[in-house]
Amino acid sequence: MNMVFLKRALGLVSAVVLTGALALAASPVQAADVDARIQALERELAQLKHNQEAANEERALAAEMKMPAFTYAAGKGLTIAAADNNWSINFGQRLQVYSSLWLGNDNPEAGYQNGVIRIRRFRPHINVTSQQGFYDVKWQFSGNTSVAFNGDAYLHFEKTNPWLPTVGYGYNPFFRGNRQQGAGRTEDSLFINALALGGSQDGSVVLSWKKLPAMGISKINHLEVAMGLDQQDEYGRTPGHRTNGRSTAFAFGIQPLAGAKGMGGFDVSSVKYSLGYERLKDLNHGPGNIYGPTTQERVNLVSATLSGYGNEICDAAGKCAYTGKAQGNHTYMVHGLGWSPMKWMSLGFNYATYEADADSGTADDIEATEIRLASTIWLWGPKSGMMGGSKSEGGIYISPLYTSADIKSEDAKATNHGLAVVYNVPGGWMQIHGVWDKLGCEGAGCDQASINKVADKAGDDSFDVFTVIVEYRF
Repeated sequence: MNMVFLKRALGLVSAVVLTGALALAASPVQAADVDARIQALERELAQLKHNQEAANEERALAAEMKMPAFTYAAGKGLTIAAADNNWSINFGQRLQVYSSLWLGNDNPEAGYQNGVIRIRRFRPHINVTSQQGFYDVKWQFSGNTSVAFNGDAYLHFEKTNPWLPTVGYGYNPFFRGNRQQGAGRTEDSLFINALALGGSQDGSVVLSWKKLPAMGISKINHLEVAMGLDQQDEYGRTPGHRTNGRSTAFAFGIQPLAGAKGMGGFDVSSVKYSLGYERLKDLNHGPGNIYGPTTQERVNLVSATLSGYGNEICDAAGKCAYTGKAQGNHTYMVHGLGWSPMKWMSLGFNYATYEADADSGTADDIEATEIRLASTIWLWGPKSGMMGGSKSEGGIYISPLYTSADIKSEDAKATNHGLAVVYNVPGGWMQIHGVWDKLGCEGAGCDQASINKVADKAGDDSFDVFTVIVEYRF
């Protein structure tokens, strides 16, 4: 019995030893097989990468061999673009034609005749991009008595990272500024184009952030800084940077409730706030005329003679200065609040302040404020019907407006209230405006204003004007 047990035990031990020996012998074989498989997969992956690179090169070569694409969109111009979208050239055109009727004025002076047709703007432009839009150059032809050739260049760093800005430089690089005007009227600000701060900063460097990530339910629409020589004529600057003034501008826009849902049927996510600020240092001009808007010949509501222009005096070195008002630092700020509670309605409120601190004994300080209330109400669209429409769809909207500019230092208050009716051609390539304005001026500062040229009667510093505006974009 013991011998049988011993044999069985020895047999079991032998089996275990043999199994272990076989496992040890198989391990190097299995490891070698795994290494071989890994090497085969690596070779296969390398071959796939090579094939993919070759295919990409073939596609790129095929795209280069293709002819550029020619496309035209009404209102957006003619675009010639490479097949791989590496570069593009866009040709466009903006044209504005004005004609005014001076209501109740039987004998207007020269320059204010009824029904005169005037080309307000004729601006062809060319835009060139490369590297999928990273490099962007714009040229624009403009000018009244002479032709100007404006050019700006941009580097779109935001295409690589949303935290990086677009950098622009040139004759008038784009500056968003204050945009919450709440109405689609054309040139409807009274004081120094106050509510139109933006559009361009002449001779400046502009840094613009437009694609910053959302912050909770809030969204930053734009953040901009501009530094250079802003030659705004509304501030009294003449073209060519004749003065040594330097401009610093800042703009900020936010939708505080961009991620919120509607409340009571109203869209609260569309509430927008914007801030525009500009400071012109060592400016030796006054702020210029206070214009009435939307007319074939822009009427001075407050005379330039009273607002800062004077005699130009130049020293032996050729440095020139103007006698008059506010030959020092000029500061302008505007707050804007916009809201579109429904798709067919938008509302806007703006409050602007202007200060000019004189730095010489021959000049006086200037203070002014402006408020503006406006709205856009879409009445009809060709597809959406009543209480519908848009610039792309086309349709008809109305735009009531009230604005008041109070020039405290001149004892003058310029006002305008009126109504615009605008027809939009489907596609947005043309607009036809019918604009009624009631312009007025009160105070001693109005005495020398050219508003008297078109007044209803002697000594009446108010009048009505109806203007037809046709705006066409190629």
